[in-house]
This record gives sequence, structure tokens and C-alpha cells, in this order.
Amino acid sequence: MTETIGSNGRVDRVLEVGAGTGAFTNSILERLGPGGSADIVELNPSFCRQLRSKVVDPWTERQGDRSANVIEGCIEDAALKDSYTTIVCGLPFNSFPPDVAQRILQQLTHLLSPGGTLAFFEYAGFPTLRCLIPGPWQKHAKAHRDFLRMLAAPMTLRRRIVLRNILPAWAVSLHAQGA
Repeated sequence: MTETIGSNGRVDRVLEVGAGTGAFTNSILERLGPGGSADIVELNPSFCRQLRSKVVDPWTERQGDRSANVIEGCIEDAALKDSYTTIVCGLPFNSFPPDVAQRILQQLTHLLSPGGTLAFFEYAGFPTLRCLIPGPWQKHAKAHRDFLRMLAAPMTLRRRIVLRNILPAWAVSLHAQGA
């Protein structure tokens, strides 16, 4: 999920969405190269306090030319204007209503810089199972799958299975075309 950070030959500007308690945050911050910065968006105030005190503040004290900022609130309401070389998203899109997942994914792709990467996860098997079970979840799962295909069409899509996850998951990355 974080492998493109620090390896693209340019100054990284990273956005993490749905950081939770920081499962990816440490890796993001440690991979930031000189001049790099990270905006970390989290809805839960308790998680934000924990991220600041246990992850971001100690890391910031060791850095001179890198920065990180925790933004408390919903990604849809965050005032983000710049583009990002990498976006790491920990939101469980399969659990969201299709319109919410689509709005957020579209917002994130618009925040990507040319050549940037959007990384997120999907629980393995979950979308497929939902597509097979009649009812509203089937409709949601199909709409989500179709939207992801459309969103990924102009990008390079890569999916890798992560079996070590508590629930096995697909690590999905969408790489935007360069400038």
C-alpha cells in the first residue's frame, strides 16, 4: 500500500484517508523522502488524538525537512486543494453505499497528481459473494464493481492478494497516467 512512497524520484506529497490507529501511517512517514509531506485524514477524534501523540508528533520531532498534518473530519469535507503523488486509503468501500464510495473514490482520483498512485484495499471474496446474494447488497456490489472498472479504465490497475491480513484482502493500486 505504501511502496510507491519514496521510490518515484520526486518529492512525495502523500494523503492518507481513514488512518484509524495508524496501521499505514508509520510506514508512510518513514518512507517520506527529503521535502516530503503527508496529510492524514481521520474522522474519529479519539484516533486523531492517538495519531498525533503516538505517531505524528514523535516522528515530527525527528524530522527537519518533512512534515505531517492530521486533519480531523470526513474526507468529503476536507479542504484539500493540492495534488498528491500517493493516496493511501483505509476506508472499507465495500461496506459503504455505492453513491458514497463513488463520491469518495472520484474525489481521491481528482486529488492525484499526474503519475500518482491511489492505493486501497478490498476484502477478498466479499464483493464476489455480495454479487451472488440476491437483494440490495447484490445491487450495491455490482454498482461498486462497475464503477471501479470505469474509474480504472484510464489508469493502470494492479491487485495483489494479502493473505496475512486478518480477513484476506486485495491491495488495489490505481496508477494515473503521467503528465
